[in-house]
Amino acid sequence: MAFAGRKIALALFTLWGVATLVFFLFTIVPGDSAQMMLGKREDPEALAAVRAKYGLDKPVAVQYVNYLGRILPFDTSDGFSFSAPDLGESFQRQGQSVSRLISATFPNTALLAATSIGFAVLLGMFLGAIAAYNEGSWIDHALTTLSSLGMSLPSFFTAVLLAWVFAYLLGPWTGLSLTGSLYEVDDYSGERYLQLKNLILPALTLGIRPVGVIVQLTRKSILEVGAMDFVRTARAKGIPEGRVLLRHILPVASNPIITTVSGWFASLLAGAVFVEIIFGWNGMGKLLVEALNTRDLPVTMGCVLVIAAIFVIITTLVDIAYAILDPRVRAELF
Repeated sequence: MAFAGRKIALALFTLWGVATLVFFLFTIVPGDSAQMMLGKREDPEALAAVRAKYGLDKPVAVQYVNYLGRILPFDTSDGFSFSAPDLGESFQRQGQSVSRLISATFPNTALLAATSIGFAVLLGMFLGAIAAYNEGSWIDHALTTLSSLGMSLPSFFTAVLLAWVFAYLLGPWTGLSLTGSLYEVDDYSGERYLQLKNLILPALTLGIRPVGVIVQLTRKSILEVGAMDFVRTARAKGIPEGRVLLRHILPVASNPIITTVSGWFASLLAGAVFVEIIFGWNGMGKLLVEALNTRDLPVTMGCVLVIAAIFVIITTLVDIAYAILDPRVRAELF
């Protein structure tokens, strides 16, 4: 409990630091957000009204305090009660709250990241086990080389390459489109149709780099654990090698893999920006890019805060789970 309390306190401090950094970073950037909302209109009264509406006419310190008060997950105006953080209202999409925009696009990004990391875990651990059991052979060298190549490929390059090959050159046979989101709207009826095929290429693109990491990490972990005494004892008892791998090696070797997967999952939520833009996937990454292009600061700050919060929450939960499940970790902590 003491360790969990320290981790939670550190997570809250980190989130406060991120929120502070994001606020001042986007406050001191050149340009006038109120003028951008008005476009080419040169109306001093309208400009003053917009600044007053969004609190842009107040000192930076007052804006910062109000900003922190809005994003805190509780309300003290009428007693103490928990409430959803108020991320503000979009500058460019009048009348739409940032929370509603993020809630409409985040599920698509979460589905894309979860599919990518699931594909990476299954394929990476399978290929890593094959490489470990064929250590020193041409299979091991080939898988290690391919995994290193996959790790070195930038996501935007992989996206363009996969789109060109499987959607353009092989499109008539694969049936895959260059662009498309989870749902497509019929222009005549207005009905929404689920298009899971549009998930394939973005998920493969995002999953290639973590596959390379998991292959090499799985190979190394299996080789290290396989040389331990308890594994040699299990083999000496005549237990089949498949059972030795599943019951004895993988449970111990999976600890560093879990850490890597949790970090990659959080990273994919943030790293899906270029992939979503290239494939036209209607996710939070695409929303973030559009907000940056139009200087929609509330949307930009809201997206960055959500991504940071997810990253911090996942890493904190993984650290706490380690302390609960692994006695060796508890021994090192205390």
